Amino acid sequence: MSRYLHVSSYLFRRICRTATRSSRIERRHRVVTARRSTEEGSSSRSHVAWRSSRTAPAPSYVRATCKMVRVSATTMVTRRMMTASRVRASRRATATAAATVTARTAATTSKCRPLRLLSSYDEVVDALCRELGTTSAGDVVEFSVYVFERGKSSEAVMEAMKRAARRGVRIKCAVDGSAVSKFTRWCEGSTTLTDELHELQRALNGFTFTPVTQATHAKFMIVERRHGTGLPSIIFGGVNVGDRFSRWRDFAIRAEGRGVVDAMRDALAGRGGESAPWSDDAEIAFATNLPNGFCPLAWTFPRYFDFPGRFDVRPAMTGLLRDARYRDYTIAMAYIDTVGAEMLDIALRRKNTRMTLVVPRTPNVYQDANRKAIKRLFETNRARRGGDSSNLEVYLLEDMLHAKVLYAESVDTEVPDVSMLGSCNLKQRSLGQFVELNASIRQPALTMALKRQLRGLVNDSLALTERDLRYMEPKATIEEWMG
Repeated sequence: MSRYLHVSSYLFRRICRTATRSSRIERRHRVVTARRSTEEGSSSRSHVAWRSSRTAPAPSYVRATCKMVRVSATTMVTRRMMTASRVRASRRATATAAATVTARTAATTSKCRPLRLLSSYDEVVDALCRELGTTSAGDVVEFSVYVFERGKSSEAVMEAMKRAARRGVRIKCAVDGSAVSKFTRWCEGSTTLTDELHELQRALNGFTFTPVTQATHAKFMIVERRHGTGLPSIIFGGVNVGDRFSRWRDFAIRAEGRGVVDAMRDALAGRGGESAPWSDDAEIAFATNLPNGFCPLAWTFPRYFDFPGRFDVRPAMTGLLRDARYRDYTIAMAYIDTVGAEMLDIALRRKNTRMTLVVPRTPNVYQDANRKAIKRLFETNRARRGGDSSNLEVYLLEDMLHAKVLYAESVDTEVPDVSMLGSCNLKQRSLGQFVELNASIRQPALTMALKRQLRGLVNDSLALTERDLRYMEPKATIEEWMG
């Protein structure tokens, strides 16, 4: 308020000073007119002339001068007001930017306890059961998965949930129940445990089950330990629960500590994300896709439109692929379409960039869409380089590869390797319509372990041949649109 009064008084003094200057010019003109009349030799006429000069309008050049002064004063005042407005707007923008940075950094943590790479299905199931087994009364567990099928491993997870709920642990279980997962189960002829989970909700007071109607592809578990029995922990990645996934090649991460758990919660709540480049000091940063509605136009044309909501995974991926500090990329991806191939081509456009892509030879779904996308990526890169495609190596794994990993290396030893791992495939609906959870990780021990696993995938695969690029139309286009 004091600043406002100071500016107002300053502007009032300047306006008064300008008005005084204008009045002086007019008075001077009247005096000069009176003197000229006196010099013409008649005192009466000079008196009349003097009196008339007080009422007669000033000549045009004087009026123009006064008008110029008034315009200058008005312009000066306007500029002052505009400057003050710009200052206020700048301060508001600075505050907004600070709030944005705060929100973005809320989904990152600079230092965290050692992360653990889970590189097989059995490891993931054992980790889930172990986390559930170390809970006590008052703890809270949040469990979300895309597919929860019948089988011995699924029964082991459900038994661990039952025992925890009987101890007084609150368990919130969510399984995707959207039309997308129903269509996928129909195509694969698979089952779901939703009926058993509903029955479990009726039998146990501390257990709640929600079949999610918004397509939710994120897989994670959060364990909040309330009474000092241990650190809060999370498990996330690309692994579903069901016996048929035991032979699939996939990855997940286990982490513990207040910072990393809060960072993932912030990302899942939309308070953080990877819409901007993250700091190299951040050992882990989360990015999520959070649709909050349905759009018929986006459902019909998924290549060009997204569902309403917030989608940070695509900017995080493209930011990593555009980063000029990194030259070597290793991609392990279950499913890819034309949109995903165009994203990978962002890195291949840069000079001295190499990429190794590993995909399943025979995926459980979308085989022709995969081949169509890889052929387009391969031919686009080769045409741009005049027939040379040595910077792109594609390998086909005989086993079912369900991973979603981007790994980037730099020739500069001062730049840490970064890996992006999670649930999001390189497909248009995954990027713009599904709930997804990814993380960018720079912790050296974790990235080195993941790098060894990726090398193992390459060694177990066979190089792509021209015959492997054959696909059927319109099946490939239909698979792209459906997926």
